Amino acid sequence: MSGIVDQMRVRAPYAVALAAAVAACLAAALLLGGCSSAPQESAEPEQPAIETVDVALNVTADAGWDGNSTPAIAHILGDGVNVYHAIAAGEEGNAGTSTIALAAGSYKISLISPVNADGSAYQVGEMQEFEVATNAEEAPSVECPLTQIPADQVTDELLQGIVDEVKEAIESGDETLKGDAGQGVLDKLEQNVAANPNVSDETKDEAAKVEEEVDVNGEAASTTPSGGDAVGTGGSAGGSGGGQAAAHEHSWKDHTATRQVWVENWVTVPDYETQTIYGARFYVPTGTPGEYIANGPTYWFENGFTQDDLKAVIANALRNADENGLYNGVYYGNYQNVSKTSTVQVGSHQEDQGWYETETYVDYQYCNCGATR
Repeated sequence: MSGIVDQMRVRAPYAVALAAAVAACLAAALLLGGCSSAPQESAEPEQPAIETVDVALNVTADAGWDGNSTPAIAHILGDGVNVYHAIAAGEEGNAGTSTIALAAGSYKISLISPVNADGSAYQVGEMQEFEVATNAEEAPSVECPLTQIPADQVTDELLQGIVDEVKEAIESGDETLKGDAGQGVLDKLEQNVAANPNVSDETKDEAAKVEEEVDVNGEAASTTPSGGDAVGTGGSAGGSGGGQAAAHEHSWKDHTATRQVWVENWVTVPDYETQTIYGARFYVPTGTPGEYIANGPTYWFENGFTQDDLKAVIANALRNADENGLYNGVYYGNYQNVSKTSTVQVGSHQEDQGWYETETYVDYQYCNCGATR
């Protein structure tokens, strides 16, 4: 009996501890709706709204840009922003304006050339940088000039480059390049590229197949940062990850542009002028004795032959004339003054008869996060 009592005395503290644990679990069940070993998910904090500014994109062309042309397409890169935005020509032509909502920050912008209904295109300017500040008194605007390249000077390579750029623009475009708007761009691109007199069948086919290769009805790209910084959104101390997230590694892509480059070809070009050359036509007999007409041989005062030379010819003929004053059947006693005009070379000059060629080059590199270099 004493052995049983001793065992009870030894186990009593464990029983008390077990009872306390059970009581704690019951209390937790009442407060939390049950006792579970599964971790509870915490609600993600709501992202604050991003304040934006409507930035005006003003595109002007020197000629040819109208409602039948494809739009100019702006490529805008910033911190967390990589988006394409279309600007159509206005009703009066050769100018178009569109606005895009951007958060405060530094941005870079470049243009994709429109293609006009006759197949002509444009020389676009270099990439520009601009700043957006939400507390500025006036909303910023960006001026984008276009210089027309006539259709007969647009190369096949230039049009191929535009087609490739439009593909990327549709994929990463905002609402101006999606849905019906995006389909309209593709329809005009196919039609206008085919109208160019220099275009190859290969380029025509590429322009026609763009809509098969891109998702014109896909989700529109955002014009504002997607949220968080370069190290991600789950890296603060005490978060569920237990530590800071790894830094973002840029994946650089080449952004290409095209430009017209003049190829020199210097040649020697002759210079001409019109000169008046004087001469004399001798009289010849008509068949009637003593009658003559002025249709005999003509001597021109050119190539070193002068009027004095003509007088010498006459004197020699008269010395050897027959009794009728004829020398070899020609009457040298009289002649008729005549003249003629002739275009002669008077010199030469050097002239550059070169031509334009389309050059494709990498103007910058970008990452989908919006960074550039």
